[in-house]
Amino acid sequence: MSESSQNNRNREFFELYGQSQTRILSFLFAMVHNESDAQDLLQDTAAAMLENFSRFERGSNFTAWGITIARNKALNFLRKNSKSRPLLNPDLYTRIAELEMSEMEEEERLAERLAVLKKCRKKLDGRDQEILSLKYYQGYPMSKIAEVLGRSKTGIYHTLARIHNLLYRCIQNNLATGRNE
Repeated sequence: MSESSQNNRNREFFELYGQSQTRILSFLFAMVHNESDAQDLLQDTAAAMLENFSRFERGSNFTAWGITIARNKALNFLRKNSKSRPLLNPDLYTRIAELEMSEMEEEERLAERLAVLKKCRKKLDGRDQEILSLKYYQGYPMSKIAEVLGRSKTGIYHTLARIHNLLYRCIQNNLATGRNE
């Protein structure tokens, strides 16, 4: 691998690691219940991740990959120190990892939906965006929105229902087709 390619790959690693570091540290702390040990294990995990980064499949979940490595590091640590720290049922540690992964997947789904919502909102005309802004960003009640826009409260309700329907269909269409546009 050329020096330039290696530099790009290292840059990619450190960018991904920077986004995942806090979550991996939290996971390690949940495993070992000691901040200093969790920090040490994080350093060992980061070194192993960097060393094995060529095996990481681009496009897959970097944090999940890191947590898998961290879990193995933590279990080895706990086994080595089992005299001073009793090792709990290994299934418990597996369950902790599963819960962490499940939470990450849910956060990713929510982030994807939010990104789609933002893009769908941009497709609305200016008047519809203004109503959404008045209602959800500025917190105006329907009567105030009607007053500001010089329309009836019933008309604003109908318009908001139409906007919600447009956004719902746009989001569903984008999620169903896997497009984030």
